[in-house]
Amino acid sequence: MSGPAGGNGHRRNGHRPRAGGRARWQVRVVVPGLPLQSCSVLLSGSGGEQILVDTGFPQHDALLLEGLQRAGLRADDITGVINTHYHLDHFGGNFLFPRAWVYGSQRDCDWAVSIYESVSGGETRREVFRTFYPEATDAEFDRMDEARVLQLLKWMWDPATLGDLARYRWWEREELGLPGLRVVPTPGHTPGHLALAVEGIEGPYLIVGDARPFAEETAAGYDMPPHCHARFLESRKIIDGFEGILIPGHDDPFSQTREAVTLGEHP
Repeated sequence: MSGPAGGNGHRRNGHRPRAGGRARWQVRVVVPGLPLQSCSVLLSGSGGEQILVDTGFPQHDALLLEGLQRAGLRADDITGVINTHYHLDHFGGNFLFPRAWVYGSQRDCDWAVSIYESVSGGETRREVFRTFYPEATDAEFDRMDEARVLQLLKWMWDPATLGDLARYRWWEREELGLPGLRVVPTPGHTPGHLALAVEGIEGPYLIVGDARPFAEETAAGYDMPPHCHARFLESRKIIDGFEGILIPGHDDPFSQTREAVTLGEHP
């Protein structure tokens, strides 16, 4: 799957990223993270920007819209969507926001959509899993197979979930370009996974998606295995060195005080 470098979505809805300056964002969790439910985070900017980071399963659309309603917003108020990665439980609500631009990794999107198309095309579970998770152990495969993960994907996947690809902008081609927000590449869980560093009103945040899905390591086992174990561990070192409020992909936010490290930059 491919998409244009774009920027057109910003021109259509009037919210084009601004370079330079300094901004503080209000950060609110509108859908809490659970083992089978990804966290959706609302970022509200002083210039009227309303950005969602991750949009959940398509079947959780009512949860997301209710969360926005509690924040005093409707779907049409969302000006942008940022996807940490393209597992279906993190972008499945993108279609709810046709007026918003979408930002993420094209490499990640292409990889994930290839999985869904393979599953829908009738390939066996083991063929799909081995093709897209070449480092997975037999134990990891058995765990995902017992959870019927690929059968669920086949049931849930619909290309319409992505919405209009003309509004997508890709990290590999252009900067996000919004003051107070910085994309941090955190590959490993998926090939092009991204985290987002936020200058929040209360202090620094790092929204990490499934580069760290849970606050406690004892919760491991609910999440998909890493696509690349070495890169996953490298990304975890970056995350573990962050000082501020960390928002995992499937858990509650928590404060983390560690020796800060330099976060990755756009290539």
